[in-house]
Amino acid sequence: MTQAQAQKYRLGIDVGGTNTDAVILDAELKVVGSVKSPTTENSGDGIAHAIDAVLAETGVSPSSIGHVMLGTTHCTNAIVQRRGLSRVGVLRIGGPATTAVPPLEGWPEDLREAIGQHDVILRGGYEVDGRLLATLDEAEVREACERMIGEVDSVAVVGVFSPSNPEQELRVAEIASAVLGVPVSCSHAVGTIGLLERENATVLNAALQRTLGEMVTGFIRALEERGIEATPFLGQNDGTLMRLEYALEFPVFTIGCGPTNSIRGA
Repeated sequence: MTQAQAQKYRLGIDVGGTNTDAVILDAELKVVGSVKSPTTENSGDGIAHAIDAVLAETGVSPSSIGHVMLGTTHCTNAIVQRRGLSRVGVLRIGGPATTAVPPLEGWPEDLREAIGQHDVILRGGYEVDGRLLATLDEAEVREACERMIGEVDSVAVVGVFSPSNPEQELRVAEIASAVLGVPVSCSHAVGTIGLLERENATVLNAALQRTLGEMVTGFIRALEERGIEATPFLGQNDGTLMRLEYALEFPVFTIGCGPTNSIRGA
């Protein structure tokens, strides 16, 4: 029997604010066992307990599990509860064209306080067709980043019409990473043309990277300690799956997976 033939089961885990559920499916996608375990403060412990319980219930060998899927509202809960969010430095490339509406305009005050209020509008940006709107001032970028040293855990870089031309965003991200040494989220990879919607999503993405990272660390440890070698996936907003590396870079793509996973399951 080949390894592919032996690994015929699928393990699905859902981490909610109250309970962590685990199910095992066979090769025909029939449920062979399911358990419910309280979600713990350290989510990795709750995941480990749920895995142990469902393995014990079904008698399935960890080595026979070929796929592992994790769905979670962990990031959604972090936003709702204003807890565990990273402090974010917002670098908007759009001066002088976008100064009428500053970053984080309209955000609830307690959410603004949770991520910090370190936002700067830098000179630069592009037109909707990708033509240059204003030249980037790299000295201004470095000065803005230096003022954030020790004050932020991550950075959101947002350029006006950057999906049409990401060049300035990439350069600002390079400078921010060198000066601050923290994770950087670029908006052209997160959203589409609309500046404010894309900016808000990118700021949340930057605020959630550490949040999801801590959960994934516990998730991976729980799998490794039980000898489960399957490639793990996370559920995302459209009801499909994404690899861990992608989820860690774009945790904002998990915040709507609760309703979509439920609809898909139904």
